[in-house]
Amino acid sequence: MQLDNPAWLALSGEQREFGLVGERAARYQVDVSPIAAVADQSAEALQELAGFVEPGQAVAVVDPGKPPEDLWRLATVVPLTQWYCPDPVHEQETDLDWVELGDAEAAEMYRLVKETDPGPFERRTHLLGDYVGVIRDGNLVAMAGERICIAAEGGATGYREVSAVCTDPEFTGRGFAQVLVREIALRQQRLGCVPFLHVRIGSPAERQASRVYEKVGFVRRKDVGMSILVRL
Repeated sequence: MQLDNPAWLALSGEQREFGLVGERAARYQVDVSPIAAVADQSAEALQELAGFVEPGQAVAVVDPGKPPEDLWRLATVVPLTQWYCPDPVHEQETDLDWVELGDAEAAEMYRLVKETDPGPFERRTHLLGDYVGVIRDGNLVAMAGERICIAAEGGATGYREVSAVCTDPEFTGRGFAQVLVREIALRQQRLGCVPFLHVRIGSPAERQASRVYEKVGFVRRKDVGMSILVRL
């Protein structure tokens, strides 16, 4: 299924312009995302990926197989749960005054994710899709957006990842995340795509985030291991 290897399908397809792409391996540009992908679990794919990564640099790869010990060091494996939204998301009335986010807010977006740690996010990650947020007293306090996107082509279903969902700790419990996630998921479904996302197992926000996603209509699909590989 496409969701078993979404980063590879995105990088070899719709999001090719944001990455370095070969025949069996690819990675996002360094200032876009540390995520990389391989087409299969072969040593050849990981050898090709090594050509896109500088020594000492780390990339995050889902289920890469056994990395060649002369090229890679396995730093850790981050356990994730993968969720998707199979049914239509329903619009709900809200008085929350959220805004569109773009280049003008890039520095604020980067600040917020570094303070809240929702997952990998770099200075140009926001170029991968739509981002919406909540601003209070001139500061961005909550946001949600898109990262891995697989186009709907040739009759195949498209998939778009909800990502960078985060809220300043002083503003949690106000329902900001649910409104923003719902807005992004609605946009994705209007494009004929299935929304999906990942939750880091054991993260401080895991339980709260899971409740938010369930309320929007996401269901848990599978557990995923994201390997952090360091280039030797």
